[in-house]
Amino acid sequence: MNLRKFLTLFFTTALIGVLLGTITTLTGWFGEIRLVWGMITGGFLSATTLMGFWAYLTLNFTMRNFISFRFWVTIQVLLIVLVLFDMVYFRFLWTGKGEGDVLPFIGYALWPLGVAMIVAYIKGRISGMRSFIPSVFFLYCFTVLEWFLALKSGEVLQMSQIGIILLGCNVYLLLMYTRLLKQPSPSR
Repeated sequence: MNLRKFLTLFFTTALIGVLLGTITTLTGWFGEIRLVWGMITGGFLSATTLMGFWAYLTLNFTMRNFISFRFWVTIQVLLIVLVLFDMVYFRFLWTGKGEGDVLPFIGYALWPLGVAMIVAYIKGRISGMRSFIPSVFFLYCFTVLEWFLALKSGEVLQMSQIGIILLGCNVYLLLMYTRLLKQPSPSR
C-alpha cells in the first residue's frame, strides 16, 4: 500500500459515504432530514469507517503475529456471537421494553449480519475462503461498534440511516482494499 492507493481509498470512501447519505436522505424513508445534513452525516460516517478499518487491520496484524490463525478465527467467531447477543438482549433491556416484543431487536441484529455474510462470501470467492470469517467479523462487529451511539439513541429512522451508511462504507472498504492490494505499484 502506497500513499496514492491510501488517498484513493480515503477519498473514494468519503465519496461513497456522501452518496449514501444523499441517497438515504432523498428517499425520505428516514424522516425529514435536510439534504446538506444527509451529505455531512455520510461524510462524517465515512471517516468513522476508515478509522474502524485501520483499527481492524492493526488488531488483525497484531493477533496473527501472537496467536495461530485458527485460534484467532475461533476468537472472531465468539466475538461475532457475543455482538449478536448484545444487539438483541442488551438493546432490548436498555430501551426499557423488558416486557415488549423482542422481534424488532432481532431484525436489527440480523440484517447487518446477513449483509456481512453475503459480502464475506463474495470476498472469499475473490481472495480465498480463509478470509470469510475475518470479513464477517470486520463487517459485523466493527459496523456495530461504529453504530453504537446511534443504536443507543433509540431513534429508529436515524438509526437505520446511519447503519446503512456505515455498512455500505465498510463493504466498500473491504472489497476495494482487496482490489488495491492486488494492483501492482507503479514503478519509477
